Amino acid sequence: MKALNKQNTLNTLSFIVKQREILLGLIIVIAAIFLQVSTGGRFLTAANLLAILDTRSIDAFVVIGVTYLLIAKEFDLSTASSMALSSIVCAWFMVNGFSIPMSIFAGLLVGAAIGCTNGILVTQLGMPSFIATMGTMFAARSLTQVIGQGSPVSGLPQAFIDIGDYRIFGVLWTLVLLVFVVVVLQVLIKRQNSMFKLFYIGTNEKAAQMVGIKTKKQRWIMFVVCSTIAAFAGLILTARARSAAPIAFQGMELRFIAASVIGGASINGGQGSILGALLGHLVIALIGNTMTQLSIAPSWEGVIFGSVLLVAAITDAVSKMKITA
Repeated sequence: MKALNKQNTLNTLSFIVKQREILLGLIIVIAAIFLQVSTGGRFLTAANLLAILDTRSIDAFVVIGVTYLLIAKEFDLSTASSMALSSIVCAWFMVNGFSIPMSIFAGLLVGAAIGCTNGILVTQLGMPSFIATMGTMFAARSLTQVIGQGSPVSGLPQAFIDIGDYRIFGVLWTLVLLVFVVVVLQVLIKRQNSMFKLFYIGTNEKAAQMVGIKTKKQRWIMFVVCSTIAAFAGLILTARARSAAPIAFQGMELRFIAASVIGGASINGGQGSILGALLGHLVIALIGNTMTQLSIAPSWEGVIFGSVLLVAAITDAVSKMKITA
């Protein structure tokens, strides 16, 4: 009887956890109500909500890329360093007389090169992605110090700065682009079998190979795409900041992974969704807002986000737990 009760309890917990998007929706609603009350009604205003979406729209692109990597059962710890190195290379090119298009291309190329390196280390040399991307993370971060000589690169052209602030009908163009990308990806997932290859790879790579899926190629492509997206995000955020700093974006790679896992992406691969990733990202954003509203010291930030990541990982484990009587 005890074994049966334990099995029923775990099955119930597993079912609840699997309704990840519904749970996240409830968490977001509760957090929004709390913030609305604590700010005296200033949180749930069109201007404030739009400001939050504008601010977080860039990070959301990276979260989507990280989510698809997790679906394929891979990690990328170098995303934040890719953002920083791409940004400082782009800034260095501009302040040294190169055109804005050429500088942007150089920054994106750096991001693609980091992703290509990650892909080669993992798919060709067989290194665990955790170790491979940790190595490129440290290398890229050190290169930002070398290129920037330990100081921010400023004096960027106004035309480049304007890219970060450009708006379409009052809405930042990056938010419009994010909505477009999400819609396109959702359509592709439903209509293109190629989008399901990552799920097959993450679930059972050997079985995927047996049905003709080029698993190494698919994983290599996703590393390149993820890192290039990170570079793109870094360039836009640099335009908004008006300078590129060697220490920029430190620690953000863990937030990206946390948002993806909170949103339902499994660290064991084969599971995840765009909507879940975006909801997880929004939860992370609301945690930051809550910390500000409660005047929690920034020194607690690592503890809070680390705890959130652990809870997400435990949640993922519970969702897969099976007990036999």
